[in-house]
Formats: sequence, structure tokens, C-alpha cells
Amino acid sequence: MTVYTPEHVAEAEARIKAARARMLGTLGEVQQRLSPSSLAQDAVESATQSVAAAVRKGTDAVRSRPLAVAGAAGAIGLVLARGWIADIFKGRKRDETAAAPRSLKPKPAPRRRTRAKKGSPS
Repeated sequence: MTVYTPEHVAEAEARIKAARARMLGTLGEVQQRLSPSSLAQDAVESATQSVAAAVRKGTDAVRSRPLAVAGAAGAIGLVLARGWIADIFKGRKRDETAAAPRSLKPKPAPRRRTRAKKGSPS
């Protein structure tokens, strides 16, 4: 059987206090890292880095092939403006407004003429 002296007990209590202090410090760090403001800030930073990397790649691609990028941009522009281009070739003007109706009242349906019966005045 082991006999514990007061020195052994004091050392054990000191180790317990040190371990408790480390654990509470770690818990404080974890709470700070998991706070909503910290998580939001991390998300914004990672999104910013991703966008910056994509922009860098895009600018490098444009610098390496400027004619291809200009051709693709022109093709997209033509697709988006195809209605205006068709109107130009057909001679229509886009800024014209439709003529206003002469009357807001609905027109009555035309009357049907019926044949007069024989012998009756028409």
C-alpha cells in the first residue's frame, strides 16, 4: 500500500489546478472561435480570398488570349442584342408607341340581315 505524504497531495493539487487552468483557457478559445461574429468574419475572409483568386485567374486568361476574350464578349453582345438587330434589318423603330384606340367603348357586333319572307314588305 502506498502512503501519500502531504507533499504528494500538494503536488497533485497543483497539477489539478494547472490542468484546470489549461482546460478553461482552451474552452475560452473554443468559445471565441465559435462565436457568430468570428464565424461570419472567417466566412467573409474566405469568400474574399476565393473571389480574389478567381479575378486573378480571369485577368491572367484575358492577358494571355485577348482576341479570344474579345470574340466571346462580342458573340455574347450579339446574342443579347438580337432583337434590336432584327428590328434594324426589318426597318422597325423601337421607340415608337402603338396608336391609341379611337374609342374605349367596345364596338357592337354587326347586324345580320335576314331574308324577308315572300309577301312581306321589306
